[in-house]
Amino acid sequence: MKKFIAVFLAVVMFVSVALIPASANEKAQGIVTVSDMESVFADGENSLIVFVTGIGQSYSYLFDESYTQEGAFSKGTLQDYENYAPLIAEGKYQSRWNLFNDMGEAFSNPEIIGAIIKVVTNLISSSVTGKFTIKQEDVNTILRNLFKFNLVDEEGNSHPRVVTPRYTVPVSEYPWAKGEDGEMRSEARERFYSSIPCENIAKEKFGENYEDYLYCFNYGAFSYTSKNVEGLHDFIETILANNKVGAKEVVLVPMSMGASVTTAYIDAYPTTAENHLKRVIGIVGAWDGTEIIADMLTQSYCEPMSADLFYNGIIGDLIGEPWGYLVNIALRVAPKQVLRDFIDMALRGLGTELFGKTPSLSNMAPLARYEEVMATDFITSDVVKKEVEDFYAAKSRLHKNIANLQAEGVTFSFIAGYGLPFGACTSDYSFFGFMKSSPVTNSDEIINIDSTAPGTSFVPYGTKFQDTEGRELSPDGSLDISTCYYKDSTWYFYEQKHELEHNNTALSLALNLATGHVTTVDSCDDPNGEYYYPQFNGARNLKRLTWYKEDLQRYCDETGYVLTKEQEAILAEAEAMTKRTVNDVESDEAVMDKVNEMLIEIGVYEPEAEPEFIDTVLNVGLKGLNDVIYLIFGAKGFADFEISNLK
Repeated sequence: MKKFIAVFLAVVMFVSVALIPASANEKAQGIVTVSDMESVFADGENSLIVFVTGIGQSYSYLFDESYTQEGAFSKGTLQDYENYAPLIAEGKYQSRWNLFNDMGEAFSNPEIIGAIIKVVTNLISSSVTGKFTIKQEDVNTILRNLFKFNLVDEEGNSHPRVVTPRYTVPVSEYPWAKGEDGEMRSEARERFYSSIPCENIAKEKFGENYEDYLYCFNYGAFSYTSKNVEGLHDFIETILANNKVGAKEVVLVPMSMGASVTTAYIDAYPTTAENHLKRVIGIVGAWDGTEIIADMLTQSYCEPMSADLFYNGIIGDLIGEPWGYLVNIALRVAPKQVLRDFIDMALRGLGTELFGKTPSLSNMAPLARYEEVMATDFITSDVVKKEVEDFYAAKSRLHKNIANLQAEGVTFSFIAGYGLPFGACTSDYSFFGFMKSSPVTNSDEIINIDSTAPGTSFVPYGTKFQDTEGRELSPDGSLDISTCYYKDSTWYFYEQKHELEHNNTALSLALNLATGHVTTVDSCDDPNGEYYYPQFNGARNLKRLTWYKEDLQRYCDETGYVLTKEQEAILAEAEAMTKRTVNDVESDEAVMDKVNEMLIEIGVYEPEAEPEFIDTVLNVGLKGLNDVIYLIFGAKGFADFEISNLK
């Protein structure tokens, strides 16, 4: 679905104990009283670890209309925990998503079908005549219907059929239910660890009852930040009153957009007596939003590079070979100006129908570009305008609020990625490369480094500071941390993409910061020490190793296969790699390649098949044709071409 949405957006932009179910958790852990526990926190006082999720980490669920009818529940509505929790646990929902809603119902709506026909017809007509005839309202109708389950009303409420569950219990008490296969499983727990794979790290850190310390504050990516703040406050008050480890304080771990929620939270509740904070650890936190959002809302592209990328880059990346090349060629049927007009119209539609109605997105622009963003006409609701104005006022007080909390003893730490342009690694995000800021940024491919590591100075990725006097430079020379507001408690991962949760070194650092065993850069800079996390580190992505282990375990369970000593040694090597806290991408990839080869040898996976002859011919042929056409026509449509260009 995410790839479909990425393709759609690119084309649109550029050619457009509460309740536990009756079948209770049979895997529940043994009860340990607070008095029996020895604190794993450095100061001897337990705290609760609360992850504040970012975009794509909280799941929302769509339910059948019958659950919204009067009398559907003996008490309350679908939006009440005691009603939705068992339904989610038992899988009684239509669909789920972690970013954009399921669009299946949209295409059964005659209104959207009619709008699509109008847009396509007018696009063809515009391409033939050179006169742009597509209407903004038709584009808006398409977008409004496609994202109807993402949108919230002016009170910040989601669609009545949509639930973004909030579990005010530790992960150890997430609901379980028996599936159709008769096996017990917990949808909530699975979603938590799929988004934040910290299970092994937490188990090692906290011991047998590790899940009693772990909490997750979920919220919809398309939402009202103020409502999320009140939700977070209620969440913290509730879990502190009912926790199993005797905690009186919380450690917030905001990730990505979660930093914007935290920014507003410490502004609304600025003292420890109100917010109950002990520590805050930002993981790739959008403390000052991202230039991507500001560029999208102001329709700022990296000309002329964007045209070049559009005709010879992004579509191929998104759709893949060989058909991406064919689409590249087909796009040239429309004159360049027609496509540009459609891009602008599509962005206006996204701004009006999506960003302008969901403050959480509008709040993701940098503070320095607030006036520029507000000068657009995307936000038409006075309620939303007030919401956005209030948030940016809170953001302007962020560092003052942090300083005040530091004076009360709260520590703030920051974990960031850098060394990439926008949309550099992940094909789903390739369209970010069209944004004006992309060639001059230094980012984790989504958020610029001066947002995730506040105050850090930078030059564009792949370049170095030339005037080095008085600077404290990163190993690659692109960052100056002398200006970082919190340089003694900020860690940097080079060429680390935004989905940093699969960097176990970063998660391990975060949990050791949470427990107070690591406090500053100086406290973990000894290679021979118990906790070694260099301030500048490399990237890591263990996602495929996780898959390999799961698939191998499943294969062994089903077939009874027993690993040889040599195969056990390969897994031991992989395990040793994950324990190293100095990341080396090439070394990590080599180890994971070895595990993959072993799984092929065992029979878990089939060897990668040689491409079919026809696929090879199509790929070579269409790529060659695309390259020749690009060489002749450049970043233009066929109708824009002049014979004189052949000279």
